[in-house]
Amino acid sequence: MFGWLFMAAILMCVILYIYRSVIGITEKSNHELSTSFSKIRRKEIDDEVAFGRINAMEAQQLIRDLKLEESNKITEYGYFSNNKATQFALTLFLVVTVIGSVFLYERLGFPKEVEFANAISKESVTPEKLSEFLLFRANKYDKAEDWYFVAQDFLSQQNYDEALPAFQRALDKMPDDVDNKVRVSVEYAQAVFYSNGQKVNDKMKALVDEVLLLNPNQSTALGLKGIAEFDSQNYREAILVWQKAILVGQDIRERFALLEGISKARDMGNISNDEIPSLIQKRLIIKLDTSNVEVIDPQSVFLVYAKLIDQPMPIAIKRLAPDDITNVIELTNLDNLMPGATLSDASKVDIIVKLSKLTDSDLTQGKIIGKKEGVLVDKAGLLIIPVTF
Repeated sequence: MFGWLFMAAILMCVILYIYRSVIGITEKSNHELSTSFSKIRRKEIDDEVAFGRINAMEAQQLIRDLKLEESNKITEYGYFSNNKATQFALTLFLVVTVIGSVFLYERLGFPKEVEFANAISKESVTPEKLSEFLLFRANKYDKAEDWYFVAQDFLSQQNYDEALPAFQRALDKMPDDVDNKVRVSVEYAQAVFYSNGQKVNDKMKALVDEVLLLNPNQSTALGLKGIAEFDSQNYREAILVWQKAILVGQDIRERFALLEGISKARDMGNISNDEIPSLIQKRLIIKLDTSNVEVIDPQSVFLVYAKLIDQPMPIAIKRLAPDDITNVIELTNLDNLMPGATLSDASKVDIIVKLSKLTDSDLTQGKIIGKKEGVLVDKAGLLIIPVTF
């Protein structure tokens, strides 16, 4: 703030200097003009007397008129420069205008936006600066997207108590956009759940029910709905809801968590597969033998998939990062790439392991580094597949 006041003072001094300079130049110009006019007029009067066109009395009257006119011109030209009230009013106007414009500039927050833009260009944005700027923008513009970004920032810091009111402000300001409202409400419900020590409460239930009313197939909301049912000891309903979440979801890690929850619900409710059939009807357990591999490029992507012997398209596929290839890999009938045949429709498959790069436009065109053909799905145990590349 002091920096902007200093700039305002400098700007005011410059304007006043220009103002005084213009007045000085104007006074000098007016004086020179008046003096030049007087000399010419006096010479004309002398010439008129010399040629006998006017007498001495008339000449004296003309000189008196000239002096009166000179006096009027000086008063007229010097009004603004010599009138103290006018000078004070103009000076006050300049001061108020300059300081007011700088104060308004500061009040509207433009310096913060300029400073943040400069920090981005210099790659010197710290998490603290980012949080401060996001909160500043949210308070300044009071828009849904700005409050959403504030809530996301608080979530990244695991500051759930601060994230909750930001989510609520975002929802209050949000127009009637179903997709965005569903997305924000789901994240809001998750924040409520974590803020409450990962325990179900009425606020979370209300948010989840609202989301499912808008989109009955929202997988994350279904997962939270299952947690609420499990917490209420409605184990059968929890299993059904979680199974639906698995069918409509795409996140593999989320699927593992849901399958674990289903297993617990079966144990707690003593619910067998006969009562509620399992979603996983067939599975293949695979372990990659990397003993012949010395170095793995961190930019690598591995595809492990099963395909029918006479068909090129996978019926079950997993994408793995370099850190995942030493883990046990499970292919199930839920891992189909697209609608159609799944692992449950196959009796015999070929298992392929491909290596690609993250930068490749089509990962399926990678290099085959491992293969096992003619695997009987129903009789397969742990499959060890050597890979070399």
